[in-house]
Amino acid sequence: MPSLTSNLNGTKLLIRYFESFNRIPNDMKLVVERECLDITFRKNKHISSPLDLKPSLYFIVKGAVRGFVRDAGEEITTWLATEGNIVGLTLFDKQYNLHGQQFIQALETTHAVIIPHELIMELFTFPQMHHLARNLLWYHYHEADERNFLIRIPTAEKRIQRLIETYPHLYRRIPSKHLAGFLGIREETLSRLKAKINRA
Repeated sequence: MPSLTSNLNGTKLLIRYFESFNRIPNDMKLVVERECLDITFRKNKHISSPLDLKPSLYFIVKGAVRGFVRDAGEEITTWLATEGNIVGLTLFDKQYNLHGQQFIQALETTHAVIIPHELIMELFTFPQMHHLARNLLWYHYHEADERNFLIRIPTAEKRIQRLIETYPHLYRRIPSKHLAGFLGIREETLSRLKAKINRA
């Protein structure tokens, strides 16, 4: 079971993250501090799964996670994230049911802040939340666009080079099995190319 603690430094880091996108009024900060909890997931534990009817969002304070889907018994890594990112499955029940085999897994012991579904709805009563949400949407659109471009690069070697240029921390930290899945290449190919890069 993940361990829960209330209103530790993680919540203050979440507020600081929000403020990097838009000014946050004090009364909105108080709501975030009141409703958020810090949580720790052990390595390899699921953070979110199809069993969650109203999945929360999570702000990663420390650690690394992956999103993946299951298809015909195979796991396909669709995204990777580390500190300073908000992750989670869709908050909308209808869409969530359409993609019922989505999972989020901790790849390291991961400390995060839970952002409950109900809190997000409450925050939209603040005008600043609408501007914040638009900025976050553009940020995550850019991230998705980069992932989309990365997987369409024609050769494995060029994909890895692009990954090193744009997300060097993922190249260094993510286990080869999951990194290869994210890049759409075989693990053996990734190991061979890593060795080549290390020699160079």
